[in-house]
Amino acid sequence: MSGGEFKKGIQALEKIGKVLGAFYASQLGEMDQGIKAEHLSRCGFSNVEIADLLGMKANAVNVALHRVRKSKSRPNKK
Repeated sequence: MSGGEFKKGIQALEKIGKVLGAFYASQLGEMDQGIKAEHLSRCGFSNVEIADLLGMKANAVNVALHRVRKSKSRPNKK
């Protein structure tokens, strides 16, 4: 396999990953954006990729992930 063929194969796999990520995000429905971002993050997507999939800015993804993680680490106060 030549270097050019290998590069094309990698690009094709990246496209497939983006399509699968978009499909997965659409299946999460009306779920909170932070929870969606967390699910996609656990699937290995970067914050920039998550932002593209959810139509958010990368900084908004960072904030949403932080809030979700913070809420899970804090015990429920009543």
